[in-house]
Amino acid sequence: MRLGLITFPASKDDVLADMSMATDAGFDVLATGDHLRHPRDGGPPVLEGWSVLAAWAPMTTHVRLAMLVSNIIFRQPSVLAKQAVTVDQFSGGRLDLGVGAGVYPTDHSMAGVPAWSPRERVDRLEEFVRALDRALRGDASFEGRYYRFDCAAVDPGALQRPRPPIVVGAVGPRMLRLTARLADVWSAFGGVDVVDEQAFVAAIAQQTALIDQCCDEIGRDPQSLRRSLVAFRPLQPWSSNDALPRLIDNIRPLGFEEIILYKPATTDEQRVFDAFVADRLPWLGLR
Repeated sequence: MRLGLITFPASKDDVLADMSMATDAGFDVLATGDHLRHPRDGGPPVLEGWSVLAAWAPMTTHVRLAMLVSNIIFRQPSVLAKQAVTVDQFSGGRLDLGVGAGVYPTDHSMAGVPAWSPRERVDRLEEFVRALDRALRGDASFEGRYYRFDCAAVDPGALQRPRPPIVVGAVGPRMLRLTARLADVWSAFGGVDVVDEQAFVAAIAQQTALIDQCCDEIGRDPQSLRRSLVAFRPLQPWSSNDALPRLIDNIRPLGFEEIILYKPATTDEQRVFDAFVADRLPWLGLR
């Protein structure tokens, strides 16, 4: 089981400290998000996500970097491809390129983009992922309903071939079908309406069954779709010494190979985190 850490740095000091935390603790992945402000609380500052990844890239030689996820509300496929190539080059080929449909009204209002209907949001994401894939593979042109580019250049190209893995965050049926068709990695997060760990695990089990069915319907081996879980609340992996092992026991049978964990937010969570990191035997046992 690969373990990752997701953080949203608010300063240069945070950028440096978060990478130190990830490397010192032995995490496999360090991730951030792509919002112009914190989506639920406008008070805390937040730095721009792709710039943070570029800053992290030369600071480690082994931790993978992940954008979870690029927000198509204010991204364009050919420009995002160029950003991804740059970070992949800086990191020595250690980028996981997440893409999501965006949902928060603040992202629309801050970017000056009119709100989309749920149907349009998914339609746009599907076209965006196809266009992004084309650009990363060196195609110079794309013509779609929502996105188009011509004479695009992403030289020198990514170090990973044929391109960095594309990660799609998905919950609903249409998004899961899209993920089965187009993604290398499914980033699961349960959904915005789940209220506790039991409901979260039940939702993930239901989504896993559906995405496996989607793969079968298109002739794709379900095992070829890597599964990564983002342990956002209501999950509380640092709430007790047995919380993270319990979570792993619940999701490992569903085929998940990776868990992305949030940074401890309270003194009590930090105490559990520090004990977990210091005690290497349980850590190694989880892998």
